[in-house]
Amino acid sequence: MEFLLDCKLNNQDIIDIVNNNSEEVINNIKLSKNNCIEVINYLYDIGITKETIYQLFMRQIGIFHRTKKEIEQVFDEYEIESIVNSLNFDVNTIDMIEF
Repeated sequence: MEFLLDCKLNNQDIIDIVNNNSEEVINNIKLSKNNCIEVINYLYDIGITKETIYQLFMRQIGIFHRTKKEIEQVFDEYEIESIVNSLNFDVNTIDMIEF
């Protein structure tokens, strides 16, 4: 999971993410690290904060199993600025987005 260091997360964040998720989920993230990096970079590009990305890993890690294209398509259906503001305020608002 060291690749997350290049995505602005730190060692403690990675420890927390690994401890908070099953080994199977973590292994799937490792196997799809390039996709995961693309999704993270897209989220940063639209204004999602590092703290929100960390919280997504802790509470909604499934978003990182989606492709960047899937995430873009869903976000394009909504007002991106509203989604960004909502997610940065409360990561659990991701549940209101239909993937």
